[in-house]
Amino acid sequence: MGKDQETLNIAVLGAGRMGQELMRAMADNDELRLAAVWARKKSPALQQRMAEFSGAAAGEIEISNDLASVLDAADIAIDFSLPEATHKVLDAVLAAAKPLVIGVSGLDRAAVDEIEVVARTIPILYDRNMSLGIAVLDSLVRQAVASLGAGFEAEIHETHHKHKLDAPSGTALKLGASLAEARNQDFESVKRYEPAGLKRPLAPGEIGFEVSREGEVPGEHTVILYSESERLELKHAVSGRRVFADGALRAAQWLSNRPPGLYAMRDLLFQADT
Repeated sequence: MGKDQETLNIAVLGAGRMGQELMRAMADNDELRLAAVWARKKSPALQQRMAEFSGAAAGEIEISNDLASVLDAADIAIDFSLPEATHKVLDAVLAAAKPLVIGVSGLDRAAVDEIEVVARTIPILYDRNMSLGIAVLDSLVRQAVASLGAGFEAEIHETHHKHKLDAPSGTALKLGASLAEARNQDFESVKRYEPAGLKRPLAPGEIGFEVSREGEVPGEHTVILYSESERLELKHAVSGRRVFADGALRAAQWLSNRPPGLYAMRDLLFQADT
C-alpha cells in the first residue's frame, strides 16, 4: 500500500473455490477491502460470501463479468480464475495499469512467456503456490541440493484432492525446477513422471515424481534426497485452502509498492525492501 493509503482495494478475478476463500479472508480485514469480483454470474455460493460482509460493505462490492469495470474499482487484482482466461486478464491489467497477483495453476509456457512480457510494464507476482511455507521449502531444497551434490537421487511426492486435474501439481513442478536449477540441469530433460508410478529405478540425475489423488487433501509435498547410505526428506502439508488465500493477500500488500517486474513468493520473504 502507498504511504497515504489506509486501505488496499482488491479485485478478485474468479469466483471458484480459491476466489471465495479470498473473499472469506477479507471479510474481517481492516487493511484490505474487497472492491470487486470478476464472475460470470452471481451464483448462490457467491451470494453466500457476500452475506459475510456488513450490509454497507457488501453493497459497495462490484460483481461483474466486465473485467475493465472490475479493475477500475480496485488498486490491485488477484487472479485465481482459469488458465484460458490468463491472456484476457493480462491484456486488461496492462490497459488499466494495475498490479496483478497470479495464483492460477496449470499455466503453459506460452502463458508464462506472456506474463514475463507484461511484467516489464506493471508489477506481477506469479507463483504456482501462494503458501509461505512452500516458499521456504523451495529455498531449503535449493540449499540441500547444492550442499549434498550429485551423489544423491531425487524424488518429489505429492498428494492432492480427487478433483485436481493437473499432475504433477504446479507446486511439485516448481520444486522440481528449483532442484534442477540448483544442479545446473535442464529440468525438462531430467523430469520423469509416469502416471501409473515409476516402474524402473531413476537414471543418474533424473528427478522422479510420484502423484496421488485422494479425498479432499488440499496439498502435501515431499522432496526426498537419498544415497546408498542416507535419506533426507523435506515435507510441507496444509490443512485447508485458507493458507493460500492468506499468502495471496500478503503478496498483494507487498506487490502494491513494487516497481514493474516479475516476482515470486520467495521475493516477498527473502528480498530486502528498497
